[in-house]
Amino acid sequence: MQSKKRIQHLSELPTEPSTIGTMVWNQTGEWRYLTPVVADKMAPCSWNCPAGIPIPGYLNALKQGDVQNGLVLLLAHNPLPGLTGRLCYHPCQTKCARRKIDGAISIQQIERFLANLDTDVKIAQSGKINRRVAIIGSGPLGLSCAFYLGCLGCEVVVLDSNSRAGGALLDLSPEKMDQQVLAGEINRLIRLADIKLETGASISFDTLCKQLSEFDIVILDPTGLPEYSGTHAGAIAFNPFDDETITGDIITVDVVQNLKPFKASMIAHYIAAGRLTAKKLFDCRFMRLERQGIAQPDQGLPRKSVNMEDIKFKRFSAPDPSTKATTKQKETWTKVQALRESERCLSCGTCNLCLQCVLYCPDASIKQGEDNTAIVVDLGHCKGCGICAYECPRGVITMEEVET
Repeated sequence: MQSKKRIQHLSELPTEPSTIGTMVWNQTGEWRYLTPVVADKMAPCSWNCPAGIPIPGYLNALKQGDVQNGLVLLLAHNPLPGLTGRLCYHPCQTKCARRKIDGAISIQQIERFLANLDTDVKIAQSGKINRRVAIIGSGPLGLSCAFYLGCLGCEVVVLDSNSRAGGALLDLSPEKMDQQVLAGEINRLIRLADIKLETGASISFDTLCKQLSEFDIVILDPTGLPEYSGTHAGAIAFNPFDDETITGDIITVDVVQNLKPFKASMIAHYIAAGRLTAKKLFDCRFMRLERQGIAQPDQGLPRKSVNMEDIKFKRFSAPDPSTKATTKQKETWTKVQALRESERCLSCGTCNLCLQCVLYCPDASIKQGEDNTAIVVDLGHCKGCGICAYECPRGVITMEEVET
């Protein structure tokens, strides 16, 4: 134990308060009734996106000037951004929280900018598994399904009797879809997921059972070959949006009624249907394989939406109107325009390490993690005062009754 120092004269008093030792030993976390929970939540834009794209995630990458990573994050959840960036009715923008300040963010234009990047990106893939899948038709639903199955390690072959891939998208006018853009989007998807594409294939639906000797399962794409959907007697209809399991070996994807016939503006719904089909097929038929350490490309999506009442709108100021990017649909944005527009994103429900919680915590019980990518709470000393949740401007931190 340190001996006490005796003060003999006023001049020996310290010029400012000082403390000897720390209070680490005092586990004040035992006093806590409520616990601060740091967890990303789905922003209103992502919640309203048919494909559930975590939009603030790739916009945060753009804010940091990391355009390459922004594209990678987008592609992991939307393998055809050049299509959604041109065709989608962008319901994400109708729910953008920024509208409460000065106007919605031009998410579709940013998506289109990223899709136009001429860069050789790569995304994480699982190890190969001994499962072969044939997808008949190369429409957006079939291509999306093929992409996710390929990323999960399946050997995927997309067969199309047409001389060009694209399915129902080939019928769109040049004003709606430039065929060179379509070809580029498909080529990138094929490369990223290591998919084999065979156009001009001779497809006989009377011999699908014979093809099963080469493949574990055959999937019919209603957006690729709509005239053939459901015509094969042995095919089992499967609606990916319902709580169903895949049981047959020949599957006809049966989309909901408002997606029939094909509607280009609903492109994100078809992409979502393809992803759900791939996930349910993998879970129902291939999950018994050893999959330790293998992740889906769209794993980790938050399932809880942010409470708009937790967004501190008064803490965000409107920029100078002269700096707002233009939003002409036909315009191809520059990097400067895209970065400027991404800066307007409030990152609703997504921690962007603003560190307001760290600054205001009276007990220094919250800080950045060792890798400086997330916020961590010292529950041994956190008293549960709630100041961090009150100061969080994006609704990431909430006070909850959690047993610790």
